[in-house]
Amino acid sequence: MICEICKKNQAKIHVTQIKENKKISIHLCQECAHEKGVAGPAINTHFSVADLLTGLLKGYEEQAGEQDLQRTCLECGLTYNSFKESGRFGCGECYNTFQQEIQPLLQKIQKQPRHVGKIPRRCGEEILLERNVADLRRRLQDAVNNENFEEAARLRDKIHEIEKGDCPH
Repeated sequence: MICEICKKNQAKIHVTQIKENKKISIHLCQECAHEKGVAGPAINTHFSVADLLTGLLKGYEEQAGEQDLQRTCLECGLTYNSFKESGRFGCGECYNTFQQEIQPLLQKIQKQPRHVGKIPRRCGEEILLERNVADLRRRLQDAVNNENFEEAARLRDKIHEIEKGDCPH
């Protein structure tokens, strides 16, 4: 996208403002943004996911205890402090090891604790059905753990209906 002011350089600064219920967007190159006072030296146009994670994790640090921050992944040996500094896990087991710490972080980033992704149109119905059953099984396990047996029985019956094909989802 080209800068809307100089119409020469690549736009790297994108500003969106809502004014009187109307969305106004302007796209500027770094030079024009500096001239107009939109950007300053503090603005970094190079985005780093590790920096984002590190920034979001700082808020959690204040709430977490020292023991939580010293937790270590048994699979790869990564400490929570190392993850916090790099923004990267060492292995798949790190997700389980640091689940308590990253749960609030994931909810800030994607509004849900579990990534759902997109579903292809060709086999979308089958995938949705599988996800629905998996979600019902998780809810069933939660109901059993909480000794809510009436809800557990209802969920069990719903799963059986779906698996038999008697239920439209």
